[in-house]
Amino acid sequence: MRKLLLFFFVISVLGCKNNSKNNNDVSNETTIITGNYIFFEDAAVLQNDVEIYGVILNDLAKELNEKAAPLKTNNTDMVRVKVRGTISTKEDPKILWEKKLEIVEIISISPAKETENILKLGTE
Repeated sequence: MRKLLLFFFVISVLGCKNNSKNNNDVSNETTIITGNYIFFEDAAVLQNDVEIYGVILNDLAKELNEKAAPLKTNNTDMVRVKVRGTISTKEDPKILWEKKLEIVEIISISPAKETENILKLGTE
């Protein structure tokens, strides 16, 4: 009887083992996010009504910077963007925001409307 109980205990412990690396760190699903985007020097941030995302500077983020440049009057101006991306909470030595966004598709870009709740980086 003890062997049978020990067997069920071992099976239940091994059966509950999580083989993933931490399901909360990275989402493989993409989502569409609309918000105000700013790139200043070597950092990019996307801010919507409820969240701020540090943007991973991949090729699409660099392309977004180039397309946004004509819509800005100052380097610190934001542009309104709609992008599809992957959100991650995985730690990164360069991006200190809790949530990181990796852009996988640029959907639209337009000048941002001025509001009082916009994050401004820099002093220009």
